[in-house]
Amino acid sequence: MNSQKLLLVISNKNKLEPVSISLVEAGYEVITTSSPSEALYLSNSQQPDLAILEMELYKTSDTDLGRELSSNGMPFIMLCDEQRSTLSNHGVHTGFLGIIEQSNDTTQIIQCIDHALSCASEIRRLKESERRCSNAIQTGRVVDVAVGILMERHHIEQERAFEMLRSKARSERRKLRDLAEESLDAEERLNQLNP
Repeated sequence: MNSQKLLLVISNKNKLEPVSISLVEAGYEVITTSSPSEALYLSNSQQPDLAILEMELYKTSDTDLGRELSSNGMPFIMLCDEQRSTLSNHGVHTGFLGIIEQSNDTTQIIQCIDHALSCASEIRRLKESERRCSNAIQTGRVVDVAVGILMERHHIEQERAFEMLRSKARSERRKLRDLAEESLDAEERLNQLNP
C-alpha cells in the first residue's frame, strides 16, 4: 500500500470523484479540489508528494497554477483527455514531470503516477544534496576568512589559527561557522571605526 499523498485538481466534480476513488483504491492518500486557488493553499498546507492537474487548470486567465506550484517546489503532472495530449499553448515549468492521458485503464495511470513520484523523490534528494553542498562551501569560505584574519593578527600559521578557532567553538559549544561569522562581523565593525 502506498503512503504517498497526491493533490488531485480537476474542475469538473463529476470527473474528479471517479479519478479520486481509483487513486484511493490504489492505496494513495488523495486530496481533491476543483479550484486552482485552493490547490495552491492545499499544496502549501498539506505538502503532497505530487500534484495531478487537469490540463485546463494548468494555466487560466486567473491563475498560472503550473508556475505557482513550480515556484513552491511542488512537482506535478497533467491529466488530459486522449485527444488533447499536447502542450500547444502552455509553457512548461520546472516542476512539470509529464502528461497522463485520462482513460479507463487505471493500471496505466498508476504506473505513470508511480514513475512521476519516483522522479519527484529523486529531484528532492538532489536538491537537498545541492543545499548541503552549498552550505558546506559557504561554511568553508567563512571559516577560511576568519582563519586568515587570525593568521594576520597573531602572525601564526594556518593550522594554528584554525585550531584556535576550533578550540574556541568547542569550549563555547558552538558551531564553527557561527563563531567564524561572529568574528567576521566584529572585524567589519572594527574596520568601520575611523580615528
